Amino acid sequence: MTIGYYPGWLTGFVRDELNELRNDGQRKKAAAKIDFDLHMLETTWPRPQFVSIKSLKGHEPLYELIREYQGIAYRVFFCAKGQEIWLLHVIEKKKQKTPAGDLNLAFDRMQDVLNGKVRRP
Repeated sequence: MTIGYYPGWLTGFVRDELNELRNDGQRKKAAAKIDFDLHMLETTWPRPQFVSIKSLKGHEPLYELIREYQGIAYRVFFCAKGQEIWLLHVIEKKKQKTPAGDLNLAFDRMQDVLNGKVRRP
């Protein structure tokens, strides 16, 4: 499997957000843990090991990678298409419930990928 970012495969919103985390002194360790999770996702999909993944009921085949660090919940929404894993959206939250707007945004982006509106170059 290969991981890419919506919408440009090598560039995208999730990549930008993860780069911000990596460059933020207070959130750098959280970014390192998310990077490890993404590596494990890429190397063990479709049977992910050592990483917390949840299928989002009612939004299949949308998944979320779950990483908790120092009381903050990080979520990376993604879908798989063939041998590609598309990272669609990322959020940082303190509450348990995922905001509907974030879930809908990830779902719409997944639809773009699955329907061929967004492709790997």
